[in-house]
Amino acid sequence: MRQVPIRPSASGGRVIMGAPRLSGWAQVVTLSLTEITSWGILYHMFPVFLGPMERDLHWSQASMSGAYSMALLISGLMAIPVGRWLDRTRSPRALMAAGSFLGVAALLVWANVTSLPVFFALWAVLGVAMAASLYEPAFVTVAAWFMQRERALTVLTTVSGLATVIYLPVAALLIEQSGWRTALLLLAAILLVGAALPHAIALRPYPVVPHPESRPVAATISPWCVWGFWQLVVGFTLVQIAVSALMVYLIPYLGQQGMPATQAATASGLIGLVALVGRVIATWRSTPQTRAVMTGVFFLALALGIVVLTLIHGLVGLALFIALFGAGFGIYSPARAGLVADRFGTLVFGRVNGRLALVITLARAAGPAGTGLLLLRGASYSAVFWLLALLAALGAGFLWLPYTDLQQM
Repeated sequence: MRQVPIRPSASGGRVIMGAPRLSGWAQVVTLSLTEITSWGILYHMFPVFLGPMERDLHWSQASMSGAYSMALLISGLMAIPVGRWLDRTRSPRALMAAGSFLGVAALLVWANVTSLPVFFALWAVLGVAMAASLYEPAFVTVAAWFMQRERALTVLTTVSGLATVIYLPVAALLIEQSGWRTALLLLAAILLVGAALPHAIALRPYPVVPHPESRPVAATISPWCVWGFWQLVVGFTLVQIAVSALMVYLIPYLGQQGMPATQAATASGLIGLVALVGRVIATWRSTPQTRAVMTGVFFLALALGIVVLTLIHGLVGLALFIALFGAGFGIYSPARAGLVADRFGTLVFGRVNGRLALVITLARAAGPAGTGLLLLRGASYSAVFWLLALLAALGAGFLWLPYTDLQQM
């Protein structure tokens, strides 16, 4: 393979001279595969461990969800320095490899945990690992490699969307067969092979290209002062609260309805499978002019799915919920990345996306924590789910509001 020469840029980054398009797709393929493992193990599998750990260690689900929410909070706080670091170094390799190795170490500690304070400490470490290895650095990388990024983002988020389909049932099966501690040891080994090593070996610096859509004016304006940014903040935050809370408490809710844990985990995993369809339809066909409207439509379907779950019990209601909620869940991540790039370009993508990710991750932490608190205070699942549906519907409506493009400022 021919070498790609690199020279320093005026901003302190690196410019890849004549970087072949194939190199960008190689990065997309690598990140797509590693994100399956990273999301599946570091983020999605947590609810499967709530029941077994509660029975074994006699810790409340609310306290364990508190550690999880704290990790999400830390992940959000780390999003801004992560974005700045990527904009400066123009390479995801060291950051994502370090985050994955850190995640492996935390899982090994989790497999031997007996103390709640230690559990909180290891989840603080996992919060750092998530910030360094999940979508934020992956999105920055894809945005930097491609001027027309819709298909690349679709591939990345569609393939990585298999995380719930694969790892929720796998985690449940491993726990059932060998116990939750041994399951964590096996999952740590999978994270090492499936994410940490590929990040360290296969990721490359990405090009600094002065695309016309890079919008240099964005570098001189703080996103906190731009209405189009706050529109994304409010819309995606409200939906994220609903999504994060639902994904954490769906399995306990289905268990309360009498569904076995393995089947409940499989049903939850099917959301990720349906999300692939919504993700392909919405992102493959959307344009900068239609992306916000289409995203709002899918978010409204997500809200309707929560209502269906609340009103219609049994397999029919569950199937309708998975179809509607999964479609909205699928568009969330690629739409967020696409809208940031549409409105701010790629030169400051890391910084803008980091600020948005901070607020959204705070919402991701608040959703499960707030839901756990409401349930502890005696609220029913039905009442909480109605509230989540309302928040998602408001988020959808917010994205339909008009905004002023940076090019018009």
